Amino acid sequence: MNARPCKTVSCDDDGNERLPCFHRTIRVPGSLWLAVKQKSADDGKAIRWVVDDALDAELINLIDDLRQLGLRGELTDDKLVRLPMDDNVRGRILFGRRQTGLPAVLLLKLCLMRHCGKERG
Repeated sequence: MNARPCKTVSCDDDGNERLPCFHRTIRVPGSLWLAVKQKSADDGKAIRWVVDDALDAELINLIDDLRQLGLRGELTDDKLVRLPMDDNVRGRILFGRRQTGLPAVLLLKLCLMRHCGKERG
């Protein structure tokens, strides 16, 4: 991803200067992008502030929910292992990846953690 700084510095509703803006190019579903643009128009805010508001409103709860599912981040070093796998296993993991957008290996690790009753760490 490439970043390029904006030439303008903005202020929030209280007049506090915000950090300089830069852009990242990411892939999002078209319907989500339309919803973001609609929220921007409805609230009379630039998309930058919609992103900021979304993180303020959702990030901490989302982290808590994902940690309850077994995502523990960087608590311990991972061990490199060879797992036996066949096309059936691979197909089901890839199906999960397509349905959720999460990496296939992450889905496999979550399934193993839940099934084996072992939290990470």
